[in-house]
Amino acid sequence: MSQEDLPASGDSVAARLAREIRNRRLAAGLSQPELGKLIGYTRQYVSLAERHRHNLPSFELVKAIDEALAADGALTSLREQAKHEQQLRRRSTVAGHRIGVRPAAVSGRSDPLPGVEARTDAVARDPASTVEAFDLAFRPGGVRYAAALVRGLHQDYQAARYAEVAQILPGVVDTVSALTDSSTGDQRRQALRLRCQVAIVAAKLATKVGDGVTAYRAAERARTAAEQAEDPFGQAAAAYQLSCALLRLGGADEAELHAVDLADTMTGDDPDSFTWRGTLTLISAVIAARRGDPAEAGRRLDHAEQLATRLGGDYNIGFTAFGPTNVRIHRAAVAVSVDDPHRVLAVGEQVDVTALPSGLHGRQGQFHLDSAWAHARLGEDPLAVIHLLESERVAAQLLHTHRIARTVVHDLLRRERRHTVPGLRGLARRIGVLA
Repeated sequence: MSQEDLPASGDSVAARLAREIRNRRLAAGLSQPELGKLIGYTRQYVSLAERHRHNLPSFELVKAIDEALAADGALTSLREQAKHEQQLRRRSTVAGHRIGVRPAAVSGRSDPLPGVEARTDAVARDPASTVEAFDLAFRPGGVRYAAALVRGLHQDYQAARYAEVAQILPGVVDTVSALTDSSTGDQRRQALRLRCQVAIVAAKLATKVGDGVTAYRAAERARTAAEQAEDPFGQAAAAYQLSCALLRLGGADEAELHAVDLADTMTGDDPDSFTWRGTLTLISAVIAARRGDPAEAGRRLDHAEQLATRLGGDYNIGFTAFGPTNVRIHRAAVAVSVDDPHRVLAVGEQVDVTALPSGLHGRQGQFHLDSAWAHARLGEDPLAVIHLLESERVAAQLLHTHRIARTVVHDLLRRERRHTVPGLRGLARRIGVLA
């Protein structure tokens, strides 16, 4: 297939694959849940396979659907054709830029993340990065270079530089994809671990801006890569992001099941196992609180605190920030979920955000945001503004992306007394609440 043979985007092979799956399912008289049950996947997997987006459903999923619908390989063949088509599209739009590790920061915008959905999607490529990405795959030390790029993405995300992550992400995806395609043996396993990690970043970013579908697909790519790499901790990271995505999509029960099941498999007596068991336990505590079970949420928080104590300090293994301080920050988040501002502030008195590993500005900003919510709920507006301004100082982009921040600022503005809340209107303008 030459460049001239490439179909228009509206009639791509990927679009035909999505239509064919749906048409064959309907012809078989099956609903999405029924087909999902038949192949051992959830309804969401089937739904995503039937929606044409930039990313293809995994080969394993398409193969299972092909067999269940007696397609005799027609669906898997389309899937492979679609993959080849995407590779040709990337190569056909090559331009001569170099990929940058740290582009200029985005500042002074009411919306610091324009077009994030397209850029967090792994195939929404920056064509300028493609040539170098393929070259890098064949350089000596290519794995080390790619690992440094992925590590930089995680660090930028934890520093709440979300716009920068969105800008860099497509080029890093290209680099890791090229490395994976060209590798064998142990190097391929390392490349697959990096593919998992870069998909984790994409899932985090999509979740942050409220795009549950993109987050779900990215988490699924991470899971697939981790399974291929035989990396249990990568699978735990993917399960965590899958739970976050499912929460965004309204699938709290399934999100909780993913988190609890994977936490139970982390049985090792080592720092990595403590970290991932604790991290998954924390998200399951948040889910329990959101479904109205504060008692179960409390039990899970206590279990996470025991694991953090066994870990012995505040660390950032696997870019989780897991440790005693993070557990306390999650206690405050759970108190927000159950609408208990007094509890938020009581927990806050025990939190020293400076104990967190360096660079975790997003986590610090979230703590101040939760504290601002609690003070606002109690009518303590000046204290709420102080925490909002501190959150902006350490993690400005967090306020642009977080629904609670905008809600709190709206509430404060409605009852504003300017002589008691200085700084509120300036903050409201900076985050786009006021023109």
